[in-house]
Amino acid sequence: DGFEAARGWLVVSPSAFAVTWNLNASASYTQIFNLSPAGDITENTTLVRTAEKEFVADAKRFCRDPGVNTIAIKWIDNDRLLLSINAWSSGVCYSNFTEGFILKVAASSIERKLTERELINLPAVCTWNLVPTSKSR
Repeated sequence: DGFEAARGWLVVSPSAFAVTWNLNASASYTQIFNLSPAGDITENTTLVRTAEKEFVADAKRFCRDPGVNTIAIKWIDNDRLLLSINAWSSGVCYSNFTEGFILKVAASSIERKLTERELINLPAVCTWNLVPTSKSR
């Protein structure tokens, strides 16, 4: 309902789509929806949350209470979605920790987790807003 006031974007495959939007300067949210051959749309409510939980466990090494920006970057093929998650800086935490995730949407599973460097170096991926940190991860 509130999507029209937010800045958002959509990435589409033949069998699913992902919507990412910003409600404010510090947080991005992503939802994934599956499309059936009959045209029905169902939300995958667990896959993004699973990736975010895994990310937060890693990010806590750098920040006790990380904020989470989740962005659907692109479909790698008809079923695999590339997701970027970043721990944004706040008054509680000064972090710029980023990881990528390749999600298998039909299986509702994480195929692979990527370090920030692996994410930035993927061919044909626009990561202009990711600036590598001085630490190699």
